[in-house]
Amino acid sequence: MWSGFKLTKFLAIALLLACSSSGFAAVTEPPAEQPTDAPVVQTTTKPTTTTVAPKTTTTVAPKTTTLAPNTTTVAPPTTPAPPPAPYPDPQIGKWNTSCIMVQMAAQLNLTYETKDNKTTTALYNIPPNATIDAGNCLNQTEQISLEWGPIDALHSLVIQFSKNESRKEFAVQSLVFNIPIEGDNFPNAKEGQHAQLIYAGKPVFSTPLHMSYHCTRKQKLNLTETLDMTSEPNGQVTLTNVQFEAFRPNNSTSFSTAKDCDAPDTPDVVPIAVGIALATLIVIVLIAYLIARRRSTARGYTSF
Repeated sequence: MWSGFKLTKFLAIALLLACSSSGFAAVTEPPAEQPTDAPVVQTTTKPTTTTVAPKTTTTVAPKTTTLAPNTTTVAPPTTPAPPPAPYPDPQIGKWNTSCIMVQMAAQLNLTYETKDNKTTTALYNIPPNATIDAGNCLNQTEQISLEWGPIDALHSLVIQFSKNESRKEFAVQSLVFNIPIEGDNFPNAKEGQHAQLIYAGKPVFSTPLHMSYHCTRKQKLNLTETLDMTSEPNGQVTLTNVQFEAFRPNNSTSFSTAKDCDAPDTPDVVPIAVGIALATLIVIVLIAYLIARRRSTARGYTSF
């Protein structure tokens, strides 16, 4: 029974396939009719107007860059001013009278006032061609005076020597300089100035009589405006290559034996002590000789 049903189903399917292949159209259900009384809706579409704005063309101006010319001026290299030349060293001068002989190189360092009322300093050399103005040869003091420069502005130097009878020595007692402040040596100097520079302190350069004082190294002396040396120093003198001799017994043109400033001073007691020691030694030797001679005679020997 169950197999007969399967056979019937198979035959039905085969029949359908045969009908399809022979041109039978499939039956289609007609569409359903819409009711006629339904309202008709009309849709009106509003036309859309699109206005396209005209395209604006922007013209970009070309960028013009003008480079300014390089006007930098290179300054020429600055050449430093050469340093001022050093002031020249003083020259050696030599002067002599019947009782005094002087040889030295001297340089002053003095102050003066400028035209703008400022105080400054200057160096000044004593010229070696200064001439002897006067010379005094006395018993206890002697002096020599030098001068140079024009008649209306004379420069001068006076050196005074003193004698110590008890010590048998002489020494420089004072130096007095008179210098008009004018000329190239005193730039921008106020007019009408005159410098008086004095050394009158303790005697210097002491030397035994009948000898000369000699010193080549620099020696400096402070100078003031007054003879009593109570005022403040207003200058300085530097002496080099010095040789002095005063209280000379004759009018010789050469110096006597020199005492050098760097030689050690030997006190008088030293040579006296040496002389006494030598005399004592001689006496002792003589006494020993006499004693030996007497003993030889007493023994009967012949003495030589």
